[in-house]
Amino acid sequence: MNLSTSPIVPSKLRLAVKVIAALALVSLALEFGFIEPPLPLWLLIGVQAAAVVAYVFSRGYELARSPHKLKTLRGFWLDLLLLGAVLLVFLFLEVDRSTRPVLKLSALYIAAMQILLVTRLGIEVVRLNLSLSQSRLHPARLMVLTFAGLILAGTLALALPRSVQPHVYEAPDFNVARHLVNCLFTSVSATCVTGLVVYDTGSDFTPVGQSVILILIQLGGLGIMVFGGLFGLLVGRQLSLRQSLAMQDTLGHQTLGDMRRMIWFIVASAFVIEAIGAAMLYPMWRDVGTPELRVYQSVFHAISAFCNAGFALRSDSLTAYQRAWQVYLVVIPLITIGGLGFPVVSDLWRAMKVSFHRLTTRVAGRGAFHAPRLRHRFSLHTKIVLTTSLLLILVGTLGFVVLESRRGSMGEVGEGPGGTVMREASLGGRILDALFLSVTCRTAGFNTVQMDVHSLSPESHALAALLMFIGGSPASTAGGVKTVGLAVLCLGVLATIRGRRNVEAFGRTIPEMIIRRVAAIAFIMFLLVGLAAILLMYTESVSMREAVFESVSACGTVGLSTGLTPHLTVAGRLVIIAAMFAGRLGPLTLLIALAGPTVPPRYEYPSEQVTIG
Repeated sequence: MNLSTSPIVPSKLRLAVKVIAALALVSLALEFGFIEPPLPLWLLIGVQAAAVVAYVFSRGYELARSPHKLKTLRGFWLDLLLLGAVLLVFLFLEVDRSTRPVLKLSALYIAAMQILLVTRLGIEVVRLNLSLSQSRLHPARLMVLTFAGLILAGTLALALPRSVQPHVYEAPDFNVARHLVNCLFTSVSATCVTGLVVYDTGSDFTPVGQSVILILIQLGGLGIMVFGGLFGLLVGRQLSLRQSLAMQDTLGHQTLGDMRRMIWFIVASAFVIEAIGAAMLYPMWRDVGTPELRVYQSVFHAISAFCNAGFALRSDSLTAYQRAWQVYLVVIPLITIGGLGFPVVSDLWRAMKVSFHRLTTRVAGRGAFHAPRLRHRFSLHTKIVLTTSLLLILVGTLGFVVLESRRGSMGEVGEGPGGTVMREASLGGRILDALFLSVTCRTAGFNTVQMDVHSLSPESHALAALLMFIGGSPASTAGGVKTVGLAVLCLGVLATIRGRRNVEAFGRTIPEMIIRRVAAIAFIMFLLVGLAAILLMYTESVSMREAVFESVSACGTVGLSTGLTPHLTVAGRLVIIAAMFAGRLGPLTLLIALAGPTVPPRYEYPSEQVTIG
């Protein structure tokens, strides 16, 4: 049961609880966001305690006034679970009587109360979001507002003194306004899972700030998939290609229970994949001191890779680990799975279950001829995504190897450290570097080789920009025009050349509305990249090569950089912020949100031919 909408609780009491909860949130920020809290600690803790008491009182009032007490009590399962966890901590606490146990118990009580308060605030925010999704607010506008709210919260959290290392404030050219813009830039980059940075993540942010970035990456990456599933089931074809094609074609007509199971699958599969990736990344950090820090590095990079964020705790990304096996056998699969999208992952999971069932049936003794002929038919969306993704990886790898081998044979020498420039590596190393670059260009933003204009050839930068413009797959954590969009455009050209009326793939006809949306997305994306590049050339006075590469990276939410982003002016950073935000939400979704509801016309004009070539 939701307290904010419960008819049993009086409106004045609900308002009072919300006000006290907001004050408690501010008190938590003042307590943990500042090295020295600006207000007395007893006052801040008192506000937090008042918020907990007010919430418990409102719950008790609701239970006392409810005519169905058992049903209402069952609705409090999460609150009871949290309180039970706190009691268990008290019961199993080993108190040393010689060191003032009252103070220890008081500190534990305060910590438990703060955890309970933060958890409840987070739950209420999620419930508010779900309540808004059932309102008349257009889903596209709701998505924009949700991302904007998350970005604002992340900006405020990153702007707190405890989130940034002291040397940032002690710099001679430190400016508060520029610092806020940098925090906004970092928050947008993390929430939109891009990876472009103006502050170095590992050296300029404290563990508190890095944790905020990690939370934004997880919420931004996982939230877009949950949003895609939720709104794909609520409104069907009213949204962008990402929701209408991926979710509707894969899930079909789902009930509310199916939707809940789908969301649980998204969350569970993401956490399981990230946990496996973190465990496999652990041995790679041999130069990191303590085991705790190695675990932290593993978790951070596993989440960043799966969500295709590209944030790293080293300023050189993964160039120091370019020959580690985890880079190719762990990071590449994490990036690829995150870039395939939930519909494809779900389809592959169902196929694996069918194959496992057939295998266990045969092993059980029924024999191959008596085993049930269970078959799983992949959806058209999955076939297009897997085929296009594989072709792009192979073409990108071959292209980078050929382009950089040709430049290396011409005797050109890079300015980067030895081994981190692709053309200076051996053929085997060049192939591995090209494979990683081909994968990361379309989604992630990690790099194992230098990406500046001196270390990578102009033709390789052009190929990388093309891959970034294409991006990953629909309903994933990636940006760009998507693999399905590229495939549909190519199939449309092929159908036109062959004189076919319909666009077909794998024995299926693609609806005309999908083709129109793909064309609209590609066109708007092209205009967005062009506008961002022109503005960067105007504000920064840089070459077209650097401006286009940086613009494509921002609009495609990739995160690769030639080194221009950290040196941008405030105006240039605002241009990249807008590009990342528009690219993450999708140009068509953003335009739908800004345009508002559309009314279909009740008439049609006469048709007339025009010359197109």
